[in-house]
Amino acid sequence: MKAAPTQNRIDSLDLIRGIAILGILIMNITSFSHIGVAYINPTLGAGIEGINGWLHAFAFLFADMRFMSMFSILFGAGMMLFVRNIEKKGLKPIGYHYKRMFLLLGFGLFHAHLIWMGDILVPYAICGCLVFLIRNWSSKRLVIVGFLLFMIPIFMDLLTYLTLSPKELGEIYGGIWTPESSNMIKEIQAYRSSYLGQMQARSQAASYLETSLFLYDGLWRYSAMMITGILLFRMQWFQAIKARVYYLRFGLVCLFAGLVISATGLFLSYEYLWEGAWSMTVGHQFTYIASFFMALSYISILVYWSTIGFATRLQYLLKKVGRMAFTNYIMSSIVCTFIFYGHGFGYFAKFDRLQQWGVVLFVWALIFLLSNWVMSRYRQGPLEFIWRKLTYF
Repeated sequence: MKAAPTQNRIDSLDLIRGIAILGILIMNITSFSHIGVAYINPTLGAGIEGINGWLHAFAFLFADMRFMSMFSILFGAGMMLFVRNIEKKGLKPIGYHYKRMFLLLGFGLFHAHLIWMGDILVPYAICGCLVFLIRNWSSKRLVIVGFLLFMIPIFMDLLTYLTLSPKELGEIYGGIWTPESSNMIKEIQAYRSSYLGQMQARSQAASYLETSLFLYDGLWRYSAMMITGILLFRMQWFQAIKARVYYLRFGLVCLFAGLVISATGLFLSYEYLWEGAWSMTVGHQFTYIASFFMALSYISILVYWSTIGFATRLQYLLKKVGRMAFTNYIMSSIVCTFIFYGHGFGYFAKFDRLQQWGVVLFVWALIFLLSNWVMSRYRQGPLEFIWRKLTYF
């Protein structure tokens, strides 16, 4: 059976989602392959010497938080599409939406504590429950709320950096940015051990991400991006109702703005010698702000691409990847943890950035092959099928 036609779907959403799920792995590969803090401190893990520095700079400029922001925006737009389709059936969306989010929460907890600690499904489920409550607010109110939510982490970081003494900042961020060598060795040993031997380290890291870090950063950022998705959905951005060139121009302007901000942040990070307190507060804002502009850029350029007859075969494959984003996300975690963790090949903390890219390309190839095979035979990916069936059960 061929893949079902995209009735009640927006094709550009599938295309953008396909790119996003591939792009997310560019950053996640660091967390899969090295100690957790290497994700925020590039001088640890694979480091930034030689080719590692160039590959890190590429990810810093073009990937860091970009694809996650895209995925968060798509989540908000997808929520509105789900609500619209439910209402077309004459049903009330509230019950179905919260059941859907409860199921996503369950999937996320399973993923975070039993497969990989860097899960995104748990915070998405929580933010999806909250943002749903204001989905019908006026666009003006949503713009204000989204802006305020987006600014909360910026305000907290800058206030912390400007009001505390260097000694106090060092006490707060020093241990996070550069952990004790004994703690790093303990983490490496845990993930190189058996599956059961990894459990404590994985669950502790997942719990921290689901609580402290979520309340400090994720709750506000993800919610703001989901609100952005709601606004873009209202504007019919993904249907490209304006002239094609409008989306290309808008995307290029946002790309330029994002790259200027990112490049400034990268330059200053080297100037400050990647000092922990500065990097985690002031320095982080360059990536944080640039990610919003570049997410909008990527989305707009991809909407433009979806309207022209260029590389249509590749578009077709990417849409299949996007329609199986949930399955592909979990599959990526399973494959990567098997490569790096002790229950598999045990390459944890052994790969440099070039070798990490080899894994990224390998997983991308698997995603393309699996998505093409499944979507040529079935209407949905396996996890999408289960999620949908349980939602309507």
